[in-house]
Amino acid sequence: MAAKLLLCISAGQATAAIWRQRKLTSIRRFENNQDGWIAFGNYLRAARGMPARIMVDTLDEDYRFETLPHASPRDRAQMANRKLRQLYRASPFAAWSVQGSIAGKRREDRYLFSALTNPELLAPWLRTIDLNRTPVAGIHPLPMVTLSLIERLKLHEPNLLIVAKTGAGLRQTFCKNLQFRLSRLTSTRDATDSAESFFAEEIGNTRMYLDALTVTHVDDTVTALILDHDGSLAGLAAAITRGRPKIHCVRLDAAEISRCIGIAPAALAELPDALHLHLLATGKAPPDFAPPAVETGFQVYRARQMVFAAAAACALGAIVWAGVNTYRVSQVDSEIQQLARDTLRYQSMYREVTAQFPDSPVSAFELRDTVEAANRIRAELRLPDAMMVVLGRALDALPDVALLRFEWHHGEKAAALGGGSQDSGADASARQAAMVTAEVRGRSGDYRAVLNRIQDFATRLAANELVEEVRVIRLPVDVSSETGLTGSTAGDRRSDKAQFQVAVRFRQGV
Repeated sequence: MAAKLLLCISAGQATAAIWRQRKLTSIRRFENNQDGWIAFGNYLRAARGMPARIMVDTLDEDYRFETLPHASPRDRAQMANRKLRQLYRASPFAAWSVQGSIAGKRREDRYLFSALTNPELLAPWLRTIDLNRTPVAGIHPLPMVTLSLIERLKLHEPNLLIVAKTGAGLRQTFCKNLQFRLSRLTSTRDATDSAESFFAEEIGNTRMYLDALTVTHVDDTVTALILDHDGSLAGLAAAITRGRPKIHCVRLDAAEISRCIGIAPAALAELPDALHLHLLATGKAPPDFAPPAVETGFQVYRARQMVFAAAAACALGAIVWAGVNTYRVSQVDSEIQQLARDTLRYQSMYREVTAQFPDSPVSAFELRDTVEAANRIRAELRLPDAMMVVLGRALDALPDVALLRFEWHHGEKAAALGGGSQDSGADASARQAAMVTAEVRGRSGDYRAVLNRIQDFATRLAANELVEEVRVIRLPVDVSSETGLTGSTAGDRRSDKAQFQVAVRFRQGV
């Protein structure tokens, strides 16, 4: 946890301490005069760079409760700040907080407005802080700091009065249902030799004031929690209950406070404000009186800390990245060394094996070129297997059709075969085509049957999914209507063979 400067300011003095490693150190008290301000400046120079949190313990404080309509967080802040300026125009040290909601037809929230009514109380101390460039993290009222005891001590009393001696006097803070209602500070300069009787009378006056405000009823029991840090209030509980049966007193001595709060007994015995300084350092942040102008230095301090944190994160990331790269480089170097060892081992094995081989008539480079040429030939080799399968299926279905000649083409010549559309480039190089010469047997003189058989043959070829186009190039008889009729009656021999030609072209890519 980062070190910070804690300061409790009252009308006659200021108590300062440094919070480091979860304990109070360097506790000092400074009088509210020129010498005290000079000593305080020297103290700040020794604690340069630490942000300061200030707590105010004075009679010049005011608390007011207001009920305002429920609103969204943004509208709530605008409405509360406007109300705060209306209530405390003369003081820049003011704050507000929400105390809870009020159920009803119209939802409303209960607000606590608080302010320091005498800004001059802080003027010399803030001037010294500003001269030493100490960032101010917040200015808080001491009664609000005292409320952190409720959570620390797990208090549940509906009417709770917390009584403690501070550097400014006797502080009484009353809570109704664990919510702050009022606080009183009584100066100890008015106390006589019988301080306990004086304090008991002041606590009785507070009880009557609560009854007069109808905050409590005369029949209600008020629990008075007495924080006796130095043992000077040992007889206060008996003095309070004497004649006041409706006040129940619970006293915590220094040992019990140290055990419950975690503060060192030596710090409690050193100064009366040590307990509240410890609560300021460890409790939740109470309402902040500091105006934006006072906390400008703290904003700069936080921005600088964030920049330092970002730079540290970047540096850490760079170190981690460099470590990862170094590890990877070492791995790569190890792999290179292993590959080098494997290479030497394989070369040695190769020399041992090749030493038994007879002398080759050619060099190793020529052998390599020969193998590469053979691989290229094998990769570019094309065979008419698919075309012969398609043709064989059609011939098997028609036994009277006999194959006489088969010409197979691949590439540009195949693309042009058959009279179809011309392909170019890679499309032409992937074409297959064939010129098939066949004859129809056993149909002597019946040219109509011959033509039908040729058409069946062409149809069966075209039905295959690999075939793109089938064209009949030549028929055994010219069926054109423009051809004249010629013949001879010299002989009656007739040929029983009818030859024809068919061009077959496969689809692209087959």
